[in-house]
Amino acid sequence: MELSTPAGFESLTRSVAEQLCADRTEQDGDTGRVRIVYADGRALELTPNRPRTRTRITVTAVLPEQAAAHGIKVKAITVTALPRPRPSETQAKAAARHTADHIRQRLLPAHTAALAELGERTAPQVATLQRADAALAGFLDRPRGGVAISEQPVRRPLGWTARCAVAWWHTLDGPSRAAAPFMADALRRAGLATTEPHGSGYVFFAEPPAEQPDTRFRIAPAAGGKGWDLVDEFTGACVQTYDDREWAQGIAESANGEEDATRRASVASMDLPGLSADLIEDEQFRALAVELATARHMPYGLADVDYTQTPGFHIYPSAEPGRAKVARLLEPWGAIRPGARFEAPEREVELYDKDMEAYALLLTRPGRTVAVMLDGIQVTHNDPPTRP
Repeated sequence: MELSTPAGFESLTRSVAEQLCADRTEQDGDTGRVRIVYADGRALELTPNRPRTRTRITVTAVLPEQAAAHGIKVKAITVTALPRPRPSETQAKAAARHTADHIRQRLLPAHTAALAELGERTAPQVATLQRADAALAGFLDRPRGGVAISEQPVRRPLGWTARCAVAWWHTLDGPSRAAAPFMADALRRAGLATTEPHGSGYVFFAEPPAEQPDTRFRIAPAAGGKGWDLVDEFTGACVQTYDDREWAQGIAESANGEEDATRRASVASMDLPGLSADLIEDEQFRALAVELATARHMPYGLADVDYTQTPGFHIYPSAEPGRAKVARLLEPWGAIRPGARFEAPEREVELYDKDMEAYALLLTRPGRTVAVMLDGIQVTHNDPPTRP
């Protein structure tokens, strides 16, 4: 069979892919190599031997980049492209059958074993799960919610299923989106790297790498289908999937820029929804946001929440130390009490009053004075920290 032309070799590779029930083939530029890609992302690379007879093919199992760091390899195989045809079989069909048989018998078992070993090597360690549990100990369980920590399989390109550590605030309706940012903040303050998938109540976490790489976020072909995943290399989690590759790359560059800025600022969180910037590092007022969020009140500022439908709370400082205001917000300001900004419909006034009462009840405890005001709730810590 003629393998000297790219068209001839690609035709053979397509036939092999059909024999293996793979998803598609991809030509690797002008290198002469062609990849066979499965629906789950696993890939095999076929290369015609050169510069001699070009009648033999080298087949390599493509492994994730992490495999090299763990010393995991799969030995390539070489097969002839000119096997003896069976009766009524053309040379081309014989070559495809022969190559596919050798891949099934000699390469795929080793490929599967290598991916399984990589999954075991990169699984969360017990010590990491214990650190997370200690970091979230301050999130006291409520009658309808509590902290949950577990491992979750995450599909990655190249057929690798990573076992990632994940935490969430458990409710009867599932993970709470409101509490996720504050759980992530607590985990980062404990020294762990975190990922909050867009629109999800889950928080993935992991030990940060010993050496900080230049790039934390990258894009990869979507493991679950078409498109491009924005993947956090630290935790292995997918932040979001995009249809357009260039758009995804732009988001990745922006995320890497934000990561670099946070690292240089030496803070756990440069932004937390529901908290003004000057209260993020204040433990007392951060606790107020946690209490409201774990009671399923939505912090204002989550990019994936429609605040024309979902009211959110926002905490901002007062001029006096130890005092802050808790406001209820609903864009475009339809729920503001009459007399402030715009007149609100009667139904929104009722909702506003009920929410303020609920906020006040949640935040009332020893050491705090809580007062319901016309424009929100005033919370005063009776023993505020002294400022230098």
